Amino acid sequence: MSRATKAARKDHASAAVTGISPLLLGNCAQLTDLHTNALVKLSRVAECRLAHAGEHLFRQGHDADSVYVLLDGAINLDHGAKNGLSTTYRVEAPYAAFGDIVLLGEERRRYSATALLDSVVVEIPLPPLVEVLAANTPQAIAWRGAIMARLHRKEPHNADGFGWRILDKLSQLFEAA
Repeated sequence: MSRATKAARKDHASAAVTGISPLLLGNCAQLTDLHTNALVKLSRVAECRLAHAGEHLFRQGHDADSVYVLLDGAINLDHGAKNGLSTTYRVEAPYAAFGDIVLLGEERRRYSATALLDSVVVEIPLPPLVEVLAANTPQAIAWRGAIMARLHRKEPHNADGFGWRILDKLSQLFEAA
């Protein structure tokens, strides 16, 4: 990327748009079965923006206060563990959620997220999302189960701990359902 392009992006960062279509959020697999009123509530606080290639959306260890949905592009998620093992994977599917491990109660980001391409993302603040999911138990359970199954697949090197054995059993239940 040229210096002029970098300077232009710095001086004219992409504007975020708050208040997106509820139908857009309804395309996200984890939100598909929510009632229209719940989607409207989330759409009013969600923020849609362009993340330029190479831009960090969040970094490992930072406060986890939102969940993201990818609309277009590609995001790289990278987790560096203390034992030297790292986990990296790409989010490329439209309407895929990421940064959602916060729904399991983690207060800090487990991964760093970087845009691989210019990408359009929606950021949903955690408090209204938790409120909506608390009122929609089946969706909350399904989403958490999907997160646990993904963690189990992406971080098999953590399988030695007691908590991970429980996660293994739970992920088997969710994958069998």
